[in-house]
Amino acid sequence: MRRLPALCRAVAVLALISALAGCAAKQPGPPTADEAKAVYGTFLARDRQNTAPAFSLSGSMSFSRANRSGRLNYRLFGNAGGATRLDLTTPVGGAYASLFEDNRGFYAFVPDKNAVYRHSDSRQGAAKLGMPLPFSLSEMAAVTSGRFEALAPARYASAKKTAEGYEYAFSGGTRLSSLTLDFAGNPRHLVGVGIEPWRIDFADDEAGPGLTAPVARRITLTTPGGATLVVRVKTVQPRPSPYPAADLELPVPPNAAEHALDGAGDEPSLPEL
Repeated sequence: MRRLPALCRAVAVLALISALAGCAAKQPGPPTADEAKAVYGTFLARDRQNTAPAFSLSGSMSFSRANRSGRLNYRLFGNAGGATRLDLTTPVGGAYASLFEDNRGFYAFVPDKNAVYRHSDSRQGAAKLGMPLPFSLSEMAAVTSGRFEALAPARYASAKKTAEGYEYAFSGGTRLSSLTLDFAGNPRHLVGVGIEPWRIDFADDEAGPGLTAPVARRITLTTPGGATLVVRVKTVQPRPSPYPAADLELPVPPNAAEHALDGAGDEPSLPEL
C-alpha cells in the first residue's frame, strides 16, 4: 500500500508528458504560401489607405558620412506623386536650404550662397550637393509617411519567415531586392538595388490623426559609401486637397545666382548639404 503514492506520481508524470507531446504535435509548422501572401496583402491594403492628395511632415534629420556629421530640422510637404518641397533649418531655427522638385526637375536654394542650383534629375542633383539619396523627394516623402506604392511591387518573387515577420524578395528589374514586414504587415526593413545595396530600417511605429495605419517615427537610411541618415518624424499631416503651386515655390530672392548642375562646362563651387 505504501507504493501507491509513488505509483500515482509516476502515472501523473506520464500523463503530463503525454499532454505536452500532444501540444507539441499541434504547433504550427513552417509558414505556408497563403500566410505569406496574406501578410503582403495587408501591407498593400494599408499602403492604399494611407494615401492622401497632399501631405506635410516635420521632424529632424541626423546624418553622418566619413568624418562629417550634423543635425537639421525639416519640413517636407507637397502633393502626392507631384511637386514636393523640403525645407531644412538649423537646430536654432535658421534657414539652411530649400529643395524642390516637379516634372521639370530638381531645384535647391541655399541662402548662405544666395544661389539656386538646378538639375533635370532629383537624385543626381541632390548627390552633387552632398545628399546621395537613392530616391527622389516625392519618394522620400512617400516612404516617410508610410506610402510605398512608388517602390514596392504588387507581387514578390519569394518569401521566407523570419523572427520578426516575413522577408519578401523581388526580381524583374525592381529597385528593391527585399522587404521585411512584421506579422501585422508593417515595414521593418527595406533593401534597395544599386551600385551598392542601400537599406532602410523602420522603428517606433505610431498612429496619427488622419492616418488609418501607424507609421514609423524613426527611419534609418544607410546609403552606398557608408552615409547614414536618421529621419525622426514628429508630425504627419495628410491634406485633403493639393497644395496650390504658389505654396510650394522656393523663396528665391530676385538677385540670387542660378547654376545648372547638369550643364556643359565647369561647374560652380558647390555647397555640401
